Formats: sequence, C-alpha cells, structure tokens
Amino acid sequence: MITKEADSGRGHLKALLGQNLQAFEENLSQRTKVPPERIVEFLSCSNIELEQQARVIEEVERRFSTLLERCEEEPEKIGPYMRALDPKAFSRDHEWRNLVHELSREGPRFQEHKRMALTKYLEYLSFRKELLNFICSRRKQPTQLGKLLDGDVAKVLEPAGQSHVGALKETDAFGMTRVVAMPMASDKYVRLPEKESVRFKLREGESLELFLAAHRFEVHVEGEELRLVDERGVAHRLPEGRSSVGRHIDNDVMLDSRYQEISRFHLIIERPDPESLRLTDISSFGTFADAKQLPSTIERW
Repeated sequence: MITKEADSGRGHLKALLGQNLQAFEENLSQRTKVPPERIVEFLSCSNIELEQQARVIEEVERRFSTLLERCEEEPEKIGPYMRALDPKAFSRDHEWRNLVHELSREGPRFQEHKRMALTKYLEYLSFRKELLNFICSRRKQPTQLGKLLDGDVAKVLEPAGQSHVGALKETDAFGMTRVVAMPMASDKYVRLPEKESVRFKLREGESLELFLAAHRFEVHVEGEELRLVDERGVAHRLPEGRSSVGRHIDNDVMLDSRYQEISRFHLIIERPDPESLRLTDISSFGTFADAKQLPSTIERW
C-alpha cells in the first residue's frame, strides 16, 4: 500500500528530476547543512555520545567514498550499488533517506543525478561530523555562549560542571550554513555592544585591531584618511563622516562576499574628531576589539 506521505515524496522527487543537473545540484546543496532542530539535539548530548556519532559517520564516509570511487570506474554500476545500500545508512534530515531510496529506483538516464546525490550526502556527513567535533572542542574551552540560532530562537545552554560552551549561530533560514569560530572571549578581545556607539582614541599613525565576526581587520589613520585593511591585506578607503561596512552593495565599503559570516550591514565607522573613532556594531555575529583599547564609557545609539 502506498501512503500519502510516500506518494508526496515521489512527486517531490519527480519534480527535482525534472530540473537540469545544475538546478538539481543547487537543490541538494541546500541539504548539506545540519538543520537547527538537530543542532539543539546535539547540544543536549554528552561529549561521549557526540564522539561516538562522529566515529560512526567516519565509517559511513569511508564506505560511501569507496562506492563513489568504484562508480567512477564503472558508472553503470551506480544504480545497483544504490539499491543495495541500507536505507538506514541515510539520515532523515532534509528527507535524505527518502530521496536516495526513491532515486535508486530510477533508470540509467539518471546516473549523474545519483552520483550527485551521493556526493552531496557525503558533504552533509562531513559537515555533521565537523559540527559534532566543534561542539566537543568548545565545551572543553571556557568561553561565553552566544545565541544558538539567528532569529527568534535564542537559548543559553550550560553543561553541568562547565561554565559555558562556544557560540553556534544559524546563518541561513533553511539550515546551518556554517559554524562560525568567533574570537574567544578573554582578556584580549571584547565584543562590542550591539547598536551602541563606542568611542576609541585613535590618533595619526595609530591603528585599531578589530574582528568582524571571525575575520581580522585593522583601521589605520593615515593623515586625514582612514583605511580599513582586511585579513588578506586589501585596503579600503573610508569616506569622510559616517561609513557603513558590510557585504551589501549599498554600503560605503562593500566587503568580499566570501566573508560569509560578516553581515550584509555589519558596522558603522565615524570620525567625530581628529583623535577619536566611533564604532557601532549592527551585525549578527558581532564586532570584537582589543580590550585594552576599549573605553570605560559607552555612548547610547
């Protein structure tokens, strides 16, 4: 008997297969990240449980990598190989299990789709394993936990016997696109308060070290000009007055789109007088500054 759920799943797969290979790949790319509800589940597990899961994933990765290598040598075998796989080897996240099961029933003309599905599922496994290892490693380091998810869902979790764990944030509405390694909260760097102006003393020839999310930048004073230099050494001249910085084209300084953790509108930089600099963080992942240069008083935005 075919259930409505199974029939719906097949209909969805047929729609996917009706796309060209590039569109199919783009759709699967959205399934390579761990969904938020799974992250919450991971954070409730002990480190021993997480490490066990990571070891299982490594074994599955080896099996699937070997399978793909064989399919490179004998492309026509990918169909039988997929049909021989245990469906339970695939996660239910993003309907991977149903998708691969139904795809395995399709004919030889979908060989490339099958190879693509296995390749993308390996990417999902790799991301999941990295996330598990990330959570374990951050639990072993005393640091502050920021928001778990970017948006309406925010939760602070403190494992027993430990002060805090590291910061995980969702950067995409449909899944965890990246685990962001923030500068560790310490005596060295301090996160600027969100939407509050902070004034720094900065004179001719001096510089201010900043982290925009996980990326290092420096603000240099060169005569009457300000320059923002990124971690690749690329210098951006800041216009006079008020400058907005971020990945969006409408910013005064548009940063490289490869800096995915940096918000579209991340930071406002102002030069109120020749000896100071005013920064206002408007980002999701934060702006961090050297604690020694942080003023004792903060202006309200």
